[in-house]
Amino acid sequence: MAVLEKGIWNEQKEIADLSFEDSFNSNIEITAGRYHLYISYACPFAHRPLLVINYLGLNDAISFSSVAAKRYSDGWLFDDQNPDPIYEQQNLAALYLRAKADYTGRVTVPILWDKLNNTIANNDSSNLAMELATNWLSMATNKVELVPSNLKGDIERLNSWLHQNVNRKVYHVGFAKSQHEYDSASDTLFNALTKLDETLSKSNYLHGSFITLSDLFLLPTLVRFEAVYEVHFKANKKPLKAFTHLYRYMLDLLNVESIRATIEIEHMKEHYYFSHAHINPHRIIPAGPEITW
Repeated sequence: MAVLEKGIWNEQKEIADLSFEDSFNSNIEITAGRYHLYISYACPFAHRPLLVINYLGLNDAISFSSVAAKRYSDGWLFDDQNPDPIYEQQNLAALYLRAKADYTGRVTVPILWDKLNNTIANNDSSNLAMELATNWLSMATNKVELVPSNLKGDIERLNSWLHQNVNRKVYHVGFAKSQHEYDSASDTLFNALTKLDETLSKSNYLHGSFITLSDLFLLPTLVRFEAVYEVHFKANKKPLKAFTHLYRYMLDLLNVESIRATIEIEHMKEHYYFSHAHINPHRIIPAGPEITW
């Protein structure tokens, strides 16, 4: 993945090649209309804060838009179907440079853009999802506690475990460069899915009978599994449907209209199969599989 280094786009370097990375984590004021969330409908990490916004009904307080599905060597782009609604920029890197002209680091989604100060307020998906879930309930039309105070520690620990063993691990499977790397990552991922399936055999959701932020961390990986990960990433030790309790759980969440509205399967497929030329060099986007849900 290319990076910006002191404001210059470098296709030959990755984050590990940099001696430091700039970060954005300013104080977010709870003010309707001040912020805009840039996401990619393809990215499972950017999906987290979007799910919080939609589920809580924060749409009137925080606007959002997606980058284009296809990604080239110059990173995340905007196009006619997915334009930049604020500055009409051609790519996401231009927004990072607008926020900090000598920015060094990855150019990633999501970013929460502060329209008052013309800068990035936050670009950490986990931190941002937690911020929206805990501090913005006064603006919500669906005032659900996604992080009840008595469960906050448990939710944070499970979210971290999900990130390491599921959300990121499926990428370790897909991007493995050796058989050993692939086998190790695959075993970790499917052991985690087995553990989650067992948990969900005893409860409707990850923390009991109600939806929490942890469910909105797991779901983005699950909804990409059949259309992308099982084929494109070779995450096929078992089909997702084999985990009967986990699959039931996913379908239950998808019955929530505000959750389903965040999912764009064709956008996801176009991004993954086209953009990962090192896995799919001819950039052929498959016709299937048919998603029954």
